[in-house]
Amino acid sequence: MTLKTIQNLTTIITILLATAFLTLIERKILASTQIRKGPNIVGIYGLSQPIADAIKLIIKETINYKINHFFIITPIITISIAFTAWTLIPLDNKSPQSSPNIGMMLIFALSSLSVYSILLSGWASNSKYALLGSIRATAQMISYEVAIGIIILTAIYLSSSLNLSTISITQQFIWYIIPLFPAFTMFLISSIAETNRTPFDLTESESELVSGFNTEYSSILFTLLFLAEYINILLMASILSILFLSNDTLLTQKTPLISSTKIIIITYIFIWIRSTYPRMRYDQLMNLLWKSYLPLSLTLTIILPSIILLTTIHP
Repeated sequence: MTLKTIQNLTTIITILLATAFLTLIERKILASTQIRKGPNIVGIYGLSQPIADAIKLIIKETINYKINHFFIITPIITISIAFTAWTLIPLDNKSPQSSPNIGMMLIFALSSLSVYSILLSGWASNSKYALLGSIRATAQMISYEVAIGIIILTAIYLSSSLNLSTISITQQFIWYIIPLFPAFTMFLISSIAETNRTPFDLTESESELVSGFNTEYSSILFTLLFLAEYINILLMASILSILFLSNDTLLTQKTPLISSTKIIIITYIFIWIRSTYPRMRYDQLMNLLWKSYLPLSLTLTIILPSIILLTTIHP
């Protein structure tokens, strides 16, 4: 029990550090794409910028004139859900970190719970901008969770397991991205929508909603919401890596360098898309799911088991 606690605490600290420097890397990449300098004053090459940003955010005044307990509780719930989901990710075979047989289902359930925290944060803010942003976020996240859930079924069909370690191990001979490339593409785009990132950042559109569901948040409460967003980006990148690109650490029991590289590449795609594409309209966002991804993902879930059944009966 003590070993698992230490492992989970180590994971949380590592994720916090990775999230802090992810914000710096994102600002550097965005600056590079816009042919300008990014953070380069605080520390060598701006490496101390995340620490300075954290200190600045924490010492800011917390404006809480609503006298609403949900206003304070929801950021804590959001960050707790993000950390809990990370403790279910298998790191390696020797890790005491839990990898339950229904791990994929638990992670999907936890990601669904984050919808409630965002909706509550918008409602508890007592602001029309925040409420509209939270309603948009709720509709968007619920919609794209449908596509994500169906696409996950395709990887489960091939591995015959909900255990993330087993899904990785069954990709020993071929990565699922090769036979399931359309599913991988849809999962990647749905993950971007699920994390409310550009071009699906309609929940935080400054031109319409100031900052969306977190308009009224400041100081440490805003920091928790901000951290949860970037932790979820890393979480979705790791799930993508495990489902479609395997986890080499589980297969070879070596250092997690290759697996980390895959997560970094997927995270870079998130940032690259933000710097490249403009924001979509809300009707385009919904049409993309209900008229494109949902029929395609449902077709995959019908065709794939049929192919597996036919190859089993007639090898």
